[in-house]
Amino acid sequence: MRVIAGQCKGRKLKVPVGPDIRPITDQIKEALFNTIGPYLEGQAFLDLFAGSGAVGIEALSRMAENAVFVEYNPQAVKIIKDNLDSCQLASRATVIRGDVFVVVDQFIRKQRKFDIVYIDPPFRQDSYYSKIMDSAASLLGKDGIVIIRSPKSLEMPITIGGLNRYRCKSYGDSVLNYYRK
Repeated sequence: MRVIAGQCKGRKLKVPVGPDIRPITDQIKEALFNTIGPYLEGQAFLDLFAGSGAVGIEALSRMAENAVFVEYNPQAVKIIKDNLDSCQLASRATVIRGDVFVVVDQFIRKQRKFDIVYIDPPFRQDSYYSKIMDSAASLLGKDGIVIIRSPKSLEMPITIGGLNRYRCKSYGDSVLNYYRK
C-alpha cells in the first residue's frame, strides 16, 4: 500500500493484519480522492475505523488541514502512528485508540465538527452501518460530507440520520456511498 498523490506521493504504508482488516485498494482510494480531492485543502478530516490510516494520510498528503484517526485495534493504532511518522504528517494528526461509537458520542457532546468524515466499518458487522450513520450528520460542519465504504451485499439507504446520499459507486465487493445534509 502506498500514498497515491500529494506531498507524500509514493510513500509505502504499513498495513495491520486481522480478520476485519480490508485495506483499501489503490483503485478505490484513487476514485475516492478524484471525487473529494478538489475540496480537501484546508479541511478537517475524520477517519473512523481507520485501520492503517491510509485514507486519512492520503487526505493529509493532499493538503487537508488536519486529520483525526479513530481505531480500536492497538496493533492498528501503532501502525497508524508509524505511518504518520514515516510520512512526516504526525504534527497535523490526532490518533485516538477507542471504540468508534464512544468517541463519536464524545465528539457530538463537545460539538466537534469535521468537513469530511470517512467511515470504513468491518464488513462482517452489518449493525455498525446504520448505527454510525445515525450519528454521522452531527459530526458535520457546514457543507460537510460523509463517505462510507460498505459491502456490495449491503444496501445502504438513500436517506439516514438527516443525511441524503448523492453519489454511490461500486468497486469489486465494495461500494463508496457519499452523503450530505
